[in-house]
This record gives sequence, C-alpha cells and structure tokens, in this order.
Amino acid sequence: MIYKQTKLKIVDNSGAKLIKVFQLLKYPSSQNYSQSGDLVLGSIISYKVNKKVSKKQIYKVLIITSKRNIQRSNGVCIKFDENRGILVDENKSLGTRIFGPVSKEIKRGAYTRLLFITKKLI
Repeated sequence: MIYKQTKLKIVDNSGAKLIKVFQLLKYPSSQNYSQSGDLVLGSIISYKVNKKVSKKQIYKVLIITSKRNIQRSNGVCIKFDENRGILVDENKSLGTRIFGPVSKEIKRGAYTRLLFITKKLI
C-alpha cells in the first residue's frame, strides 16, 4: 500500500530516481492508500543530470509494484521487494524503457500501452 509521504523508486529512463508521493488520485479522501495500477501525484527528490526532468517538479506516477501482498483470483499471492513506479503524461510514459518486472494489475487500468515497452510481466 502506498500512502502520502511514501518514497517511490522510478524504474524508467526518464531521468528521475526517487519521488515523494503527496496526493493519491482517483479515490475519495476517505481512502488513504493506493496499490499497484493506481495513479499518484509526486515530486522528484533525486534525478540524473542532463535528462528530461529536474528536482521539485510535479508528475503523475503509475505504481507498477508494491511491497504489499497482492492476492489474485487463482489463489496466488505476490509480493515485491520495493515500491516502484513510472512517470506518465496523458496515458503515455515519459521514458521509453521500463527496467524490472511489472505486475499484471496494470492491465485493468487505461495504461495497457505501457505493457508493450516492458520485458517482464508477472
């Protein structure tokens, strides 16, 4: 589960390394967490130099993996090592590559195009 003030590792080649979440999107204010496949709003904490992004810029982030267990309908329980996300802009990724695995829960959203640029789908 991703809460406000959570730090996410960015795993695309847009240039950002770490983002701090400050707003959860698509949910009423009574629900205070997000999970894989959800959008959050975050600010860049650390980044690589000479790339598209810079510090303190605000971006939408799609969560692709989380530390929280994901229970699937076939009985399988999946857990990842770290919270990861990718920067998105108008249903497209800012980067052109995604490093590491992506959970299948992204299929349920409007971001099925991002599955074509990933190599590992779990």
